Amino acid sequence: MLESGMLEELAQFYDPTKEDFRVGLRKAIGVPEFGIYFKSYPPWESKENGTVPPAKEGCNNQARRAAYEEAVREIKHSTCRLAKRQIWKIQRLRESGWELKRLDGTATFEAIMKKKEWRSIWEKEVLEPSVKAVNRFFE
Repeated sequence: MLESGMLEELAQFYDPTKEDFRVGLRKAIGVPEFGIYFKSYPPWESKENGTVPPAKEGCNNQARRAAYEEAVREIKHSTCRLAKRQIWKIQRLRESGWELKRLDGTATFEAIMKKKEWRSIWEKEVLEPSVKAVNRFFE
């Protein structure tokens, strides 16, 4: 996510006047973690504080690099915690008798990103299995 521009995207939403990370988009993984980083290194103040990750620019500022790396560590920890929580919820549903099916939209998103035809992929891999699952539910 970082290589795809996560830091730059989060920098656009950073607002130092809003401290509450418990609401809306501000709850998303990465926002609170990089919010702490942006407090020390606001993305709009100077070239030194720009949104280019310190790891990529050969940053000599050790404190900035350490703050960036700490934010990345926290994002990894939050992502792992979220995945574990989601797996636990899925297991609980299965144990309760729910018949769960996995739908994978990866190929659709890859086609969209490569600006290729995606509708037929989405229909085959996401829409049709979804309609079948809903129909089974109502039977």
